[in-house]
Amino acid sequence: MKNVPKEIAVIQYEVDRLYDPKHPVRNQLETLDSVTDVSTIREAME
Repeated sequence: MKNVPKEIAVIQYEVDRLYDPKHPVRNQLETLDSVTDVSTIREAME
């Protein structure tokens, strides 16, 4: 990440870490639609 400010590099690192398929945050976000209230809200927003 040449010529990238340190803050941007830190943010990119965290995004990559959280987006990893093995990370629990990503796993929970992918299954969030299985919660009835969440899917109801999402449908109402469409």
